[in-house]
Amino acid sequence: MRDVIGQGRLLSTLAKRAVGGDLAQAYVLSGPRSIGKRTIATRFAQTVICARDLPGGCGACLACRKIEQGVHPDVLVVTRLMDRGANNDDAKNIGIEQVRAMQHDLALRPLEGPRRVVIIDDAADLSPFAEVALLKTLEEPPSHALMLLVTPTPAFLKPTTLSRVQTLAFRLVAVAEIAAGLERRGLADATTHASAAGGRPGLALRLATDATERAARNALDLEFYRLVSSGHTDRFAWAAALADERDTQKRSRAIDVRLAQWAELLRDAALTPMAGFTGAPMRGDRAKESAAFGAAVATRELVDSIQLTERFHEDLAVNANARAMLELFALKLPYTDVLKGVT
Repeated sequence: MRDVIGQGRLLSTLAKRAVGGDLAQAYVLSGPRSIGKRTIATRFAQTVICARDLPGGCGACLACRKIEQGVHPDVLVVTRLMDRGANNDDAKNIGIEQVRAMQHDLALRPLEGPRRVVIIDDAADLSPFAEVALLKTLEEPPSHALMLLVTPTPAFLKPTTLSRVQTLAFRLVAVAEIAAGLERRGLADATTHASAAGGRPGLALRLATDATERAARNALDLEFYRLVSSGHTDRFAWAAALADERDTQKRSRAIDVRLAQWAELLRDAALTPMAGFTGAPMRGDRAKESAAFGAAVATRELVDSIQLTERFHEDLAVNANARAMLELFALKLPYTDVLKGVT
């Protein structure tokens, strides 16, 4: 599809089906954050509505431009009201009233194109009642409907929801492919930013264009290095500070981004000392630190930490006692002083 980095084979097949009219009526687009799911959902909508019937849309016709700008009457994007500036408890999830409004909109005939498209982002933010209401539309969608549920955590959706949609799972993208995509956009230091993105094109684009994003990613790297270099007292303090965030969605996001980023650093540290390993690191920008970490800590301990991180990544999203979980996580990370003073 047009202007998308990675996922070539899957998207090529999908685009051909879209142009040929051979589509399911509902999909879940899943994969890590910043992999390009929302961009692909937009290109999906443009594909089925574009006046020129081009995969990914032509990007130039009136329909494509309206979709890009978020003003096409046949394309509805559903998100948390909090993400649109609302500030109340009801805005922390996609509510049942939003789903009902979407259902009313979807029941109408398309105004300008051949289909009506709904993009729900993030579908895991649906409240329990909203998801139950959504099932009615998934079971009996209008013939002109195309529903795209975007989420990095499809496991949080009900099995009954997942059974009524086709899943499109997006994978991490090779550094060289991301770098080429950045170069096509005329961005400087493409390989550097691609190496730092951990296989996620969206993150690479932000790193290449936003100094604040680069500083934030570096700060989380340093937070991890300080944590594994610290003792029990500092680890307990870290867990308490992170768990004390009162906004549960904000706290979950803060935990999510840390565990995802730190799993990359642990993975590279575990693989670096392995004899015969020739694969590329996920974080080429931290190769020196990963080598030192891997040399100082037993590979078995690092592998156990990766598994722990992945398990906590899942458990913390649904566990009410975040502080206890974070304390246990911090205590079980490796202890080493080889990363002290890293900048």
